[in-house]
Amino acid sequence: MYRVLIVDDEPWVAYGLSKLINWEEHGFEVVGEAHDGLTAIELITQENPEVVISDIRMPGLDGIELLEEIRRRKLNATVVLVSGYSEFHYAQQALKLGAFDYLLKQVDKRALVETMSRLKEKLDDEQQMNREPDGFLNDLFDLLDYDSPVTIDHFLTSKGYRFQRPQYCIVSCQFPYATVSHSDQPITKEGIEYLSFRTGHNQTTLLCNYDDSHSPNAMNNWIVNHFADAVHVGGSTAVSKSALLSKLYREADIALFSSICNPALTIITYKDRITTPELSADLLLLELAIKEQRTSHVKELLASIGNRCIQQNLLVDQVTGMYNQIVSLLHKYYSLISTMRDVEFMTYDQVARQYGSYHQLFGWLEEVFGTQHETEWIVNNERVKEIMRFIDARYTEDIVLGDVAKHFSMSIGYLSSLIKKQTGKGYSEYITAKRIQRAKELLVNPTLSVQEVVQSVGYKDYFHFNKLFKKHVGLTPSKYRRL
Repeated sequence: MYRVLIVDDEPWVAYGLSKLINWEEHGFEVVGEAHDGLTAIELITQENPEVVISDIRMPGLDGIELLEEIRRRKLNATVVLVSGYSEFHYAQQALKLGAFDYLLKQVDKRALVETMSRLKEKLDDEQQMNREPDGFLNDLFDLLDYDSPVTIDHFLTSKGYRFQRPQYCIVSCQFPYATVSHSDQPITKEGIEYLSFRTGHNQTTLLCNYDDSHSPNAMNNWIVNHFADAVHVGGSTAVSKSALLSKLYREADIALFSSICNPALTIITYKDRITTPELSADLLLLELAIKEQRTSHVKELLASIGNRCIQQNLLVDQVTGMYNQIVSLLHKYYSLISTMRDVEFMTYDQVARQYGSYHQLFGWLEEVFGTQHETEWIVNNERVKEIMRFIDARYTEDIVLGDVAKHFSMSIGYLSSLIKKQTGKGYSEYITAKRIQRAKELLVNPTLSVQEVVQSVGYKDYFHFNKLFKKHVGLTPSKYRRL
């Protein structure tokens, strides 16, 4: 049973609300009443109820001030406010401050049941997360999901944090060692206030709050000074608190993977980069060369495009877009050649993990064109089985297609085609499916945290695995576990 405290300066109203529904039937029990805000805060501190239902207009400490005091003291109480029509603007303010809902006077029985039903579901979910070793991380998965509508302001308010500076950004860092867990409270260093989250085995993500009006380079200098031991750092754009948290995280993520693909740049900050006319011209010439199947010219253009991407410091999502555009051309003009037809489309994180640099990515495409006219020799069934056993024994390791091709002395293009014929999937797709299936099996074990499952199936980045799992299964790992 979740405990409820009812607060109203009119005792008969508080009593009537306590008798309006069968609270126990809906999973709640009324543990007390208070008739002013000051008494209410004392009872909340003593009794620690999970739910507070409070009138907005009260002497001494009104409902809004009561909500703020609960947040300031970090008390574990969800607040539902009651207001009249004339106080609707107060109710809107309350929702912005983190109130769960508001009810209009006189409180309707059906409306109260509906609100308490939704609230019980929320409290049940939180309770389940708190029982898991990484409950906070699971909650963060949903907040940083690309489809999440949560703003920075809403996130901070819901957690009871009060940041005062005008700019916000997210910084994601990869280290050569395992990172520490997240910080429950904001940390302030040299004028920068931040929250720290462990988003991978060796990755930390910070939500930073700062003011660059007096020193425009303050944030960049702070990153350089405090993350000297990071091997890759990606920073988002600077925004106000009304920006989406998920958008900011994606920008930092793209910048981080761009650093991975450009080892000469440890720190990259996200910003829109416009491709030069020369690069656009090369892409048009490449399409013509692919269409006319002029292999030597295609290889020259691929080398030129790869060099221009590096020279212009293009972000990894832009380069991945070009790569997928080239793959589309391969499928269009070389559909009869299996080594070309089976080249996979990729996401930006797959490009970074599988190739590690733009040079290697475009170098591999050059190799694909260089081997297009090779005679495809027959590989006997036993040899195919040996290749698949090799892959199946190592699918949780960071082994890329090029490593497998080298081990078996095959071209990457031919090996890719062979795997596609054997499994019906491309190499990356096959590895991902194996990892997802293994994760589903491990999630059944309640003693393993989601973090431990992610690491067991070969991922160091929890959030990208979470995204992959949701894409293939339709649910996040934590929600799948609760089925």
